[in-house]
Amino acid sequence: MYDAYFVTPHWLHDHLSDTNLIVLDASSPPPTAPYDCRQRWLEEHIPHAQFFNQDEVADTRIALPHMLPDETTFSQAVGKMGINNDTQVIIYAQNNLFSAPRAWWTFTTMGHKNVKILAGGIDAWKAAGFETQTGEVIPPTPQTYTAKCQRENVLNQAQVLELVEEQKQVQIIDARAAARFLAQAPEPRPGLRMGHIPGSKNMPWDLLVDKGEFKSETELKALFAKQGIDIHAPSVTTCGSGMTAAVVLMALTLLGNTNVSLYDGSWAEWGQDNGLPIEP
Repeated sequence: MYDAYFVTPHWLHDHLSDTNLIVLDASSPPPTAPYDCRQRWLEEHIPHAQFFNQDEVADTRIALPHMLPDETTFSQAVGKMGINNDTQVIIYAQNNLFSAPRAWWTFTTMGHKNVKILAGGIDAWKAAGFETQTGEVIPPTPQTYTAKCQRENVLNQAQVLELVEEQKQVQIIDARAAARFLAQAPEPRPGLRMGHIPGSKNMPWDLLVDKGEFKSETELKALFAKQGIDIHAPSVTTCGSGMTAAVVLMALTLLGNTNVSLYDGSWAEWGQDNGLPIEP
């Protein structure tokens, strides 16, 4: 199940010198404990790994964090990193699978076929005894990249509102912590209301992962069942800002669901004082 989406540290070590392979550190910090991910990358990274800043390779015209970039922005950014449409991209993160699935989702949504995640991230790499590097990384020769956005992978506010108002048979799954979902804890981003999208179900993302990897298929199925979520039903995932929504989306993908999309604006957009309906 996992081989189509993940590589092991030993596999990456054996293929690190492949001419058509690019490694990216796609770390992003959680809003509850922000830190400088690029600085940490400078201090320690897998050899030749470039830093993929998800807040910069984004649609920065919108006042929301790390929104999906347009095709031109993405193509130019990854082309400068030496990536073409056939490059094998390996993504890892400095944290517990918090941000790597979002980068994986961005690449797949832009039509990239050869993208996988390093299971366990940089911690697993170091635990396997492999070396790390410090400092800047010089990208390889720039490449031409042509993105083709898979529009069905992403939903906007109007589309989600239509799902809510028409009560369509699509699950809305919220990846935030239960206390935030139930309006028992304030949002870490200032100015946002408390609660959740009406009719949505809660699947806290961190319950699905352990030490930078997804839990077993059996465990994932049990976790979704406990939350009343049908793993086979058409679904849209959401969270605080569209980051950990990708964790839930990827978990469902691993379980064979091919009809899962992501609400890009998530609660950072829906939770504003904008009159959109919410439930506590």
